[in-house]
Amino acid sequence: MPRSLLLDDFSKLVLMGPPRARHDGKFVAFRVGRALLEDNEYEYRIWGYDAVSGRVFPLTEDPKDGNPSWEPGGSRFLFVRGTDNGDELYVWSGPEYPEYRVLKHENSIEGAEWAFKDVGVALFVEGKKEEDVRTIREIPFWWNGKGWTYWSVNRLRGVDLNTGETWPISPPELHVKDFMPSPDGRRVAFLALKDRSKQLDVSLFVSDIYGEDVREIGPGNWYLTHVSWRGDGRSLAVVGHDKRRGLVTNRHLYETPVDEWDPVDLSPMDRSLGNSLNSDVRGGMDTRPKWADGRWYFLVHEETAVHLYESEGSPRPVISGPISIEGFDIRGGRVFLTVMRIDEPAELYEASLAAGMGSLRKLTGFNEGFLGRVGLRKPEEFKFRASDGEEVEGFFYRPEGDPPYPTVLYVHGGPATAFGHAFMHELHLLRERGYAVLAVNPRGSEGYGEDFRDIRERYGERDYLDLMEAVDEAVARGLADPERLAVMGGSYGGFMTNWIISHTPRFKAAVTMRGISNWISEYGTTDIGFFFNPDQIGGHPWENFGTYWEKSPLAHVAEVKTPTLIIHSLNDYRCWVDQALQFFTALKVLGVEAELVLFPEEDHDLSRKGKPKHRVERLRRIVRWLDDHLNRGQSQSRNLSSSPRG
Repeated sequence: MPRSLLLDDFSKLVLMGPPRARHDGKFVAFRVGRALLEDNEYEYRIWGYDAVSGRVFPLTEDPKDGNPSWEPGGSRFLFVRGTDNGDELYVWSGPEYPEYRVLKHENSIEGAEWAFKDVGVALFVEGKKEEDVRTIREIPFWWNGKGWTYWSVNRLRGVDLNTGETWPISPPELHVKDFMPSPDGRRVAFLALKDRSKQLDVSLFVSDIYGEDVREIGPGNWYLTHVSWRGDGRSLAVVGHDKRRGLVTNRHLYETPVDEWDPVDLSPMDRSLGNSLNSDVRGGMDTRPKWADGRWYFLVHEETAVHLYESEGSPRPVISGPISIEGFDIRGGRVFLTVMRIDEPAELYEASLAAGMGSLRKLTGFNEGFLGRVGLRKPEEFKFRASDGEEVEGFFYRPEGDPPYPTVLYVHGGPATAFGHAFMHELHLLRERGYAVLAVNPRGSEGYGEDFRDIRERYGERDYLDLMEAVDEAVARGLADPERLAVMGGSYGGFMTNWIISHTPRFKAAVTMRGISNWISEYGTTDIGFFFNPDQIGGHPWENFGTYWEKSPLAHVAEVKTPTLIIHSLNDYRCWVDQALQFFTALKVLGVEAELVLFPEEDHDLSRKGKPKHRVERLRRIVRWLDDHLNRGQSQSRNLSSSPRG
């Protein structure tokens, strides 16, 4: 009989990174990781799939390996190894040969690609850290997940893979964001910021591999995220947009000649490229477009799924269905994908582009044993017509027993992310604990087009109504118990949780995580506030103070009656801890039952990438708060441990 899902079961899951296939398509390298609860850390090794024998086996032994990049036309690959004192660059030459270290870098190596012969290209974080008195002259001064970054710059360098000698490719004044060598390895295209205070103005550059001829192609005022080469080296593809609707503009695939900026939109659809689905068991993604068989292939986020498209003629899906494609590679006429489902973490698949979805063939089964032991059930699709006529969808995680159920309205972050066919351990866990989970994609969510996503300067309006009407619908269908409702969410979901409880008393409990309570202070204390807030709220605080304050949950906190658990990380630089402190202080002054839980040495990604023990403790606090405030009784809280260890 299947057992129940437990708090630390995320540590039983294998986290898979995207595939990188050898030139002939007969061998695939990919990163495999897992959370080590006892050691309170994660390990990642590079594994391989031999397409000839069908064998799957580990290729490297160190627990912090990743980013394999194959030798063009060869059988070796370059990879990055993390250490406690910086990153190292290694070359793997085959199972029968020892890997060898090319160089050691005092800071991090953000990426590495094999260019040609024994030459590689790598993105190094350079600069000298200040450990005591800090002198800061630019913004952003810190970045979530990285810490203080005012001292550093991302520089692109060539690497001699025999001697470890490096040389600069990007000029020192540029901050490089992405790069890719040309098919012949003689040139490299890269995206960079000329002014780090203008994070949305990204320039496209092309250089020879030795950095002797660097040319800016353009545009300088677009928001670009990825660059790729056409197979013949005559043109480039970039992913991004011209910001005509700010950050809600669809990310499209544009092709431009190598020597001038003349972009042609190859994905003219009301959807964005990439993958914005939520998951807490991800081992990495690769959404970069790839050239194969005379056309471009790219990922598109459509409603609650992510599909593989091709560009020939009008863009069309070639692999689609209720799945989340996390990464893909096409070599030797074969396509390899890492695919996640709503009830299954990522595994490696192979597919035939001609046969489409029906040809998906699973190559690995790392998580099959676990899934067989716990017997998870798929959530139900949940769709309804909002009061303005728009269809809104999501999922309903139904617990055991008969309805109506104690129900948690879970609000995703972003706001431009979505709940979909990607695995969420946390949502399955809450269902196993006896709570229905209503996971809705309200206005602001990714996957439904620009008009649906555009809530700029209207936070807390139509998005709020969508969520409240979803709850009304769940109650009307007899699914949700109106007397046992809770609301929770993180980031934008934390903001919305704060907003909801300051505008309605209908919820008996709230859990707000890494959220925003004051848009004014959030503007100047975070890594993205100085450009995100003007785009989403409108203008700068000194220009639009009234709106910044009116859109802040703190302005309405006197209306809160809901018992509220506030969870925040002390190193969260995306939504700084002042947001939690301000809201908690106000609630206590007002006499509202509230609890503040702060996690040291964690950042905005605590729920997804935090230290394993902290992730377990976070879930423990959430479940206990719900148990205590939805009249479930203390008996639900006694056996929260995931294993006999307690």
